[in-house]
Amino acid sequence: MGKFIEKFEENMLSLLLVVMTLLVFMEVIARFLNTSTLWADELTQLCSAWMVMFGASYCVKKGAHIGVDVVTNSLTDKNKRIVAVVAGILCVIYCWLIAWGGYVYLAKVYKYHIILDDLPLEKWQAHTFILISTLLMSTRFIFIIRDKKKQKMLGVG
Repeated sequence: MGKFIEKFEENMLSLLLVVMTLLVFMEVIARFLNTSTLWADELTQLCSAWMVMFGASYCVKKGAHIGVDVVTNSLTDKNKRIVAVVAGILCVIYCWLIAWGGYVYLAKVYKYHIILDDLPLEKWQAHTFILISTLLMSTRFIFIIRDKKKQKMLGVG
């Protein structure tokens, strides 16, 4: 399951980067020819939002987030592990709160069938990244909590 999530994140980030690059390039060429597409800007913004959220999950996997270890460096190894587990649990709770808020938001925009401005897509479909990425991120934190060797990725030790 972990390998599937890892490949999914990496492939999603790669795809989003390629799509964003092609969209921006296409839009630059179109504007050079004194024309443009309305939908390209909105799609680029959506891809950027998706990329930020999936990138955050990927950063958790790689341990590429900010960790403050001034206080924890003075702790014993056992206490460092305890702090790492507590920090991981707090991160999971935070992700679940964002996911819950995302679910409430998606339910509301689904209820009213709000359509995007320039794309023929309902807003809830375009904004599912909120729910998907935060659940992926919480899964990453759970994997780190379970693996004692990876607990240093939480910025402790």
